[in-house]
Amino acid sequence: MKEHNDENLIEEEENREYGLEEDPMQAFWKRQTQVFLSSYINIAIILCNVIIFVYGLFAGYDFQDRFDFDPVRFFQNREYYRLFTSMFLHASIEHLGSNMLILFFIGANAEHDLGHISYLFVYLFSGFIGDVVSLADSIIRNDLTPSLGASGAIFGVIGAVLIIVIYGRKNLRPGSNLLGRLIAIIFLSVYSGFKEVNIDNAAHIGGLIGGIIITFFITNIFKKEYTMEEWL
Repeated sequence: MKEHNDENLIEEEENREYGLEEDPMQAFWKRQTQVFLSSYINIAIILCNVIIFVYGLFAGYDFQDRFDFDPVRFFQNREYYRLFTSMFLHASIEHLGSNMLILFFIGANAEHDLGHISYLFVYLFSGFIGDVVSLADSIIRNDLTPSLGASGAIFGVIGAVLIIVIYGRKNLRPGSNLLGRLIAIIFLSVYSGFKEVNIDNAAHIGGLIGGIIITFFITNIFKKEYTMEEWL
């Protein structure tokens, strides 16, 4: 990795020497490509979700029924593993596609800034908290319908990005409205969850809060500094 970075620095220095300054947008996408390719945990999570979904198509409904988040079986059979397994299941190809597309774009940058292990912890912790909040909401509303999906964990990653941007905002390019856009996206995503049917908005909100809290502690405990070099 160090040799690769040294080569990039030498190339940039040569370009400056000969007046061949790289286009800013081209440079941005070059950095983004490097971020995407080095986001090993995010890529592994996406592949895991896709493989499990494909396997579930052949295994049939019993597979989904065994690992989704069913509050009744959670309590009656003490099947606590459902708090984690349900975040790797999806109801349809559209459900899977939308979740993984969002995760592909936001997860890579979050992993780049947090580090591989911290990112994995944020993802799993957020999904766990999302399911816990969903469970509490189900009990309050007396609606014990089973649920599944990675949305809680993904909202946790969005919450992590919010903390990253807040702490690194001083390093954003002048005039950047990234923080404002991010807050607007979060608001609209939560709002749309209330308007749509069959959406576990409690899991979304729980995951979002979980991601914000755990990333706040990770940032301060490990004294992380976010340069924001890979962000617009």
